[in-house]
Amino acid sequence: MDVDISIIIAVYNNVKWLKMIFSMLQKQTYKRFEVVLADDGSSSENVAEMDALAATVDFPVQHVWHEDKGWRKDIILNKAVVASKADYLVFLDGDCIPDKHFVKDHYDLRQKGYVVGGRRIQLTQEISDRLTPELVEKGYIRSQFFPLLFSKERHSENVLRIPLKLRFGLIKPGKGCLLGCNFGMYKDDLLKVNGFDERYLAPATGEDTDLEARLARVGIPVLRYKFICRVYHRKHIRKEVDPNPNVPILEENNRLQIGYTPYGIDKSGLPN
Repeated sequence: MDVDISIIIAVYNNVKWLKMIFSMLQKQTYKRFEVVLADDGSSSENVAEMDALAATVDFPVQHVWHEDKGWRKDIILNKAVVASKADYLVFLDGDCIPDKHFVKDHYDLRQKGYVVGGRRIQLTQEISDRLTPELVEKGYIRSQFFPLLFSKERHSENVLRIPLKLRFGLIKPGKGCLLGCNFGMYKDDLLKVNGFDERYLAPATGEDTDLEARLARVGIPVLRYKFICRVYHRKHIRKEVDPNPNVPILEENNRLQIGYTPYGIDKSGLPN
């Protein structure tokens, strides 16, 4: 099947959440997509489970894996970009469950020369802990509309979905604030900055901030959309590294006003 979108999902060992993501991807209102698993070193047991899961779904799945040598998310994301078959890429984290219009929203909003910045709905700790693949399949998340809307979690307003056809003249996108867990862009635009900077070897600082800054320097801004392109994000403790080795890399790229990084995609695997 020819695909219009490659959904690149960053994963590491969490098969339970991948099952929930796949459950919602099966329900998508736009079907012409593939999934590329960007696997940052899951164990052989988890890899086998993921591959068995991939055999049960209706959409094509590629599994791109490298050995676990610590946090190397940006490296495996670049490898997934090379493996992807579509001209348009959507990036999703493995602890984010898309709503059923997720792919269609991204496809409808795509624009050359821009990044589509989707939003996330922060799940409560209670809902995060309670979720199972079976509950997601039965529509449990939709049933939590009011608890989520009136929760004290960040971004709770995004539980409201306003379709694109109703937005014109009412809600305009903001600018900036790329979330690494949910954004879309043309592959050719990402290649203009050579993808992710692979020197980032720790979470929390620089991994998406750096990409947004480098894209802006080559004239590719982020358009930030609320109430559309939404994912439900698992609540968890944010991983911090102190001191974070990413900080001097980010500062260097900012000081030198780097757009295209020489520490990015290995283009030998790309078609000519």
